[in-house]
Amino acid sequence: MVAGDRFSDENGVRINRLGITDPQQLAQAETDSSLLRLQRLNVQGGIPGGRYDHAHLKQVHQKLFEGVYQWAGETRADREFQGHKPTYVTGFKETMTYAPFKEIEPRLNAIGEQLGKENYLKGLSEEKFAERAAYYLDQYNHTHAFRDGNGRTLQATFVQLGKEAGYQVDFARIDPATLNRARDLAMVRPHAPQEVEKNLQALKAMFDQVISPAPGIEAEKLRDPSQARPLAALSPEMKAMDARRELVVTGYRVMDIVANMPGAGNYEKGVAVGKGVEVTNLNPAAIQVHLAQFQQAADRISKHPALQGSDASQDRNDAKRFRAAAEQVQAIAEVKEAAAKVPILAKTHDEAQFVFKHAANQVAQDLREHGKGLDAARLQEVARHVARTPFIGGLNRENVGKSIAAADKIPALKGSRHLEELKSAVGIMEKAPKEYERSTAKVEAYGRDVKSIER
Repeated sequence: MVAGDRFSDENGVRINRLGITDPQQLAQAETDSSLLRLQRLNVQGGIPGGRYDHAHLKQVHQKLFEGVYQWAGETRADREFQGHKPTYVTGFKETMTYAPFKEIEPRLNAIGEQLGKENYLKGLSEEKFAERAAYYLDQYNHTHAFRDGNGRTLQATFVQLGKEAGYQVDFARIDPATLNRARDLAMVRPHAPQEVEKNLQALKAMFDQVISPAPGIEAEKLRDPSQARPLAALSPEMKAMDARRELVVTGYRVMDIVANMPGAGNYEKGVAVGKGVEVTNLNPAAIQVHLAQFQQAADRISKHPALQGSDASQDRNDAKRFRAAAEQVQAIAEVKEAAAKVPILAKTHDEAQFVFKHAANQVAQDLREHGKGLDAARLQEVARHVARTPFIGGLNRENVGKSIAAADKIPALKGSRHLEELKSAVGIMEKAPKEYERSTAKVEAYGRDVKSIER
């Protein structure tokens, strides 16, 4: 237990509703309460209408643990807890690093969306269901949304997923140690991405043991091949997540290899690699700073005289994987950076209203930083109006024009993405929406902007 992690008290005991201060007593109370709730949730069929995303898993966790914890349903992001965990599943000490807590919500949503593209695994044979369930359980486990209770939350989630695909999923058929070992092996990824099925082999074997076709005509319909969807290509979000996982898994191994290589300064170089990996995991844009360092570390391993024998082949493979992952993260970061520079140009009043809100906030902040506080205030006043009404006229049009003109005179802002987005949104909203043009009563609701409406 960790003290002071905002989920725990000063002695490392989880903050709980029952006032328990002894960790063993709390563990027993948690088990007694959550297992009863897990059984009840499984009988009920899970979360009605759940989409296996951020909202879905939060509801599952809350239902399982709200009898003991007031923070049930909160993710690690809610109390800013990162965390990692050691494992010896490969015979060596490995570090299991979970997704950055700031990314829990978008990652769960990306996984749920990808699962939806596969029609939530409906229409699959028993073997194929086990294979794809293994893939998704690993993705959810790596995201590791909660401070505690991830295992039971995922069990409930996959019982529901199985039921909705025509299968019974009964985790009681296996020893918990079997599940834990399978999850850890998938987490540390001993095999390269080209052999991903080997990393998931133990998880698939676990699912082979716990699933069986559910009885009944309705379950048969859910398993009918007509329900299946072709295996969808991974979304850009999923590809980026996997690239960072590969970087972290191999990066910490490279850190240990370099730090323990013969030669002066190698220990310090290894530690520096580890710090760079940690920073890049939390902020992938940092790859721009650390790429050369990562490439040099991989080369150092590949060329070091002491690591040329067959007994060091795994070290050389990890170095090769690490370099490839770093370069992939770099490529993804470049694409993302380029996309971030492309303005979002609104086409409708609804789109313009949304774009204006975000662009105005950024341009106002930039104006302030360049000593244009009055123009920033004018722009934010218009933004408050736009939040209520997707139209800009009269004094509002005059004020937003002054703010844009002021920004255009600042070299650092002229032509910037947010300024171009602002101009695009204004161009749409300086004309009244058609539904308001047809109704004098609605037009009058615009107050001081009425006189400027084009007819």
